[in-house]
Amino acid sequence: MYVEGWNAHRVVRPSRLANAVIERLLLRILDGEFQPGGDLPPEAALAQEFAVSRTILREALKALEEKRVLRIRHGRGTTVRPKNEWNILDPMVLTVLLEYGGSSTLATELDEVRTALQGLMADLAAQRITPEQRRDLDLCLNRMRAALPVEPGIGDPLAYREAAHLFARVLSEAAGNEVARCVVETIDVPLRDEDPEHLQGVIPRTQEFAERLYARVVGLPAPDEQMVDLAEPSSGAGSAPVSLPSQPPVLTTPLRRRPMVGVSR
Repeated sequence: MYVEGWNAHRVVRPSRLANAVIERLLLRILDGEFQPGGDLPPEAALAQEFAVSRTILREALKALEEKRVLRIRHGRGTTVRPKNEWNILDPMVLTVLLEYGGSSTLATELDEVRTALQGLMADLAAQRITPEQRRDLDLCLNRMRAALPVEPGIGDPLAYREAAHLFARVLSEAAGNEVARCVVETIDVPLRDEDPEHLQGVIPRTQEFAERLYARVVGLPAPDEQMVDLAEPSSGAGSAPVSLPSQPPVLTTPLRRRPMVGVSR
């Protein structure tokens, strides 16, 4: 069992079966079956419904309390907290909200944060990058250029996505800011798209932004056009030090729902 930290807010990673229960409960909350401020059914009823032991159920409830989704009041039941109190940067909460939350606003907001942080990391990397990291950044950018489609519909968007991901990772390492790196990596994983057709559509914007970030790192002049989002899946807009458009774009394709396995509904 993995334990993160040793303070009063110690976080224990739930088991695989408990994670399935967590996901099911999150979905039912998002579906409106369990309303904010309302109580969940008794533990015995939920354990029977999900076909799990009460130990597993309690593990799931405790994890959701740590994610600030639930409030456990011993002897008085478990209450759903308002969504604005949830820890949306928790990987599981974030993934479920993006895939099943029914709104593109969150994805746009995450893109804005990621774009701004990548601009900051480029500025930091310009001051801190090592010769080895510079070589790695050059290599990643060249891989991105090599994977660019020669004409619409021809190319390998998945190979391009991987090269872009490595470019972003090297950039974050060169920046030397662990907080920025962790935030970007946390919000990047659930946003990553595997639809080749959608990836094909965002490659030009991705490449433009990558070239601009690279220019900032190595001190080359960059064109004056608006900077756009580097990451693969969507066309978010940025904020300082990246210029922000008047109308932030939203995801152009819906996120696909994953099959839910492990426990009964």
